[in-house]
Amino acid sequence: MTNEIDKKLDELINIIKNSSEYINCLQIKEQMNKNKELNELIEKLKNTQKKYIKTKDKSVKEELDKYEKKLNSIPIYKEYNQYLVTVNEKIELIKEELNNYFNQKLNKDKSTN
Repeated sequence: MTNEIDKKLDELINIIKNSSEYINCLQIKEQMNKNKELNELIEKLKNTQKKYIKTKDKSVKEELDKYEKKLNSIPIYKEYNQYLVTVNEKIELIKEELNNYFNQKLNKDKSTN
């Protein structure tokens, strides 16, 4: 039974991995990894996010907003994020569908008892 479940889950994962959005996401990420300035900016953003979470300091928030704005003005980063959002939406949809399926089956079994 576990092997059957694993196969079906692998099928779902392969649907995502073979989607144009996922493939584009990987290709763009590879291009982004070669861009030193972009990576430094992303790292600054991440560090500033951590700092803001810890401090909730308004000046840190302004710095964070500055980095986000700068990153979002870079076409390749913007494109990457758009694909990433789509991929994450697909994953979330699958999770929701699985949850709904289990809930329906479990509630159906409860009502037949």
